[in-house]
Amino acid sequence: MRVTELGLSPAPLACLDEAGIDYVEQLVARPCNELIEHPAFGPGELYEIIHQLNRLGLTLPANRFGRIRIPSERNLEMFRLRFVEGLTHVEVGRRNGISRSRVQQLLLFHFGVSSVPPAVKARWRQRQGREAK
Repeated sequence: MRVTELGLSPAPLACLDEAGIDYVEQLVARPCNELIEHPAFGPGELYEIIHQLNRLGLTLPANRFGRIRIPSERNLEMFRLRFVEGLTHVEVGRRNGISRSRVQQLLLFHFGVSSVPPAVKARWRQRQGREAK
């Protein structure tokens, strides 16, 4: 199946094209933490990709060992809050009624990331700079 058949908006499709990913089989072979550090992917685009895969019963491996865990809507929302919105683990935990450490565990368990990768931090700084103008 081609990634163009996932029903993604143009931005995630452009990220996938830039990363040389044309087929869903190629995509689901790449760990989430690898993609989030790729310069082509923003956290919003990655969230949309994960969300669409989840609808099809697919997901990205959580780590380089290839473990597959389909995240719940709650876990997808925690990913969005942490990496797209930029909330801290504490803030995400408060919204979900769980501790900071549990948020960190769940993000690591389902997505292979617990801290914010440097590439994401750089994109946040760029976004903040544009919003300040």
